[in-house]
Amino acid sequence: MAVNMITQNKERVKNKSVLLFSGGMDSVIFDKLLKPDVLLYINSGADYERQEKNCLEQLIKNKFIDKKKLIILNNIVNLSQFERDDKIVPNRNAILMMIASLYGEILYLGSVSGDRSFDKDEKFYKLTKKLLDHMWEEQHWTEKREFKILSPYKNTTKTELVKKYLELNNNPEALFISFSCYEPKCITPPILSMWQYFPIIKHIPCGQCKPCFRKWVSLINNDIQIPNDYFYQEPWKSKWLKDVLPLIRLNKWRGKEDKDIWSALEKQRGFNIKKIAETLALDIIKK
Repeated sequence: MAVNMITQNKERVKNKSVLLFSGGMDSVIFDKLLKPDVLLYINSGADYERQEKNCLEQLIKNKFIDKKKLIILNNIVNLSQFERDDKIVPNRNAILMMIASLYGEILYLGSVSGDRSFDKDEKFYKLTKKLLDHMWEEQHWTEKREFKILSPYKNTTKTELVKKYLELNNNPEALFISFSCYEPKCITPPILSMWQYFPIIKHIPCGQCKPCFRKWVSLINNDIQIPNDYFYQEPWKSKWLKDVLPLIRLNKWRGKEDKDIWSALEKQRGFNIKKIAETLALDIIKK
């Protein structure tokens, strides 16, 4: 006797747009610019995940994101064992995109100019779409679903992204609540002026990791007043910065974003950019 392999209820087209949402500054801005149907936060076991979740609570509490749009997935995937010392999880976005496809056909990946990982580039978008379209061809358990993998601000720097956000009269306070730090620092006793942004977290951005530095650049360039103790340490004093300054000066570190970085450093009191530029010029001449 033949066995009927057709399931009773096929998977159907969702007709939804989905933004992979971390609670970081970029994803907060993308929510306002793109207006996706779903904000999808996937717990993947990262070291800084606790701070991200507290950030989500604060964004909801202050009505900066719509709680009804937010889906939080816990205990779905744990990538912590693959997390490198620099906090990179290889192939992370590919895994998250597969999960996101369960919620909609238009998938937004929050990448901007200056992002260097290959799971955020144009080739990745095209290959991921091709793979998803193949896996979701009509078959015994699903209708045919066709996908779009979009990253409309891939050629936009963080500085430009913040500018677009502000031009739409969005509240800059949400950017301070957003959390993108790899090495958050515990503060005891709490710094009172910081508690308006991190009343639950009890951790503040380190200011020394690259996400903190890039966030600082975008805020400074948009003349957003940053509280003196928002970062645990001043981003422009990051120890690794001196090693990449020659590349930044030549626009060979993060491409288009390098000009924004140089502009922010020029604005920073106490950072002698002219002296550094002269030193770099001499080094180039010697070579």
